[in-house]
Amino acid sequence: MKADAVFEISWEVCNKVGGIYTVISSKAAHMAAYYKDTYTVVGPFFSIEKVKGEFEELSMPEHWKAISDALSPQGLRLHWGTWLIAGLPHALLVDFSESLAQANDIKRQLWDAYRIDSWGTGDDITHPFVWAWSVGKVLEAHIVQTDSKTSLAQFHEWLAGAGLLYLKNKNSPLKTIF
Repeated sequence: MKADAVFEISWEVCNKVGGIYTVISSKAAHMAAYYKDTYTVVGPFFSIEKVKGEFEELSMPEHWKAISDALSPQGLRLHWGTWLIAGLPHALLVDFSESLAQANDIKRQLWDAYRIDSWGTGDDITHPFVWAWSVGKVLEAHIVQTDSKTSLAQFHEWLAGAGLLYLKNKNSPLKTIF
């Protein structure tokens, strides 16, 4: 299927902590070859030192710069570049550190809408929830800006699930896979 944009979202993009890193990195070259510039992997940004050797930051395309500028007042910082694996896919890393102050509100919304009980959880759950919720905002902004009807986002594991739920709650036309 052809798509305006294909996003692959994972906590393990440029962040090797488990098996999904291997899953995505082993197929990224094929995805990038097929979808070309419309394929983008999306992951978390922690620091330039943490992504050293994994990510090469590049000048942000105008489309993403506009989205980054629009989301900056909400505490979201975007980093555009290349994931340094076979196929060199485009990578969009979301710095969610300033959004951590909104963690309780995000958890409340997840409880109200989906009865996901995350009160009292540690950073191992809070950080992925806030990051994924932030990714949902980024993708929502992309859909609004491009008026895309055929964009697709694949969310990997529960660590990215809050982003999918954010989009579902907003009735986003973005096609999603979990």
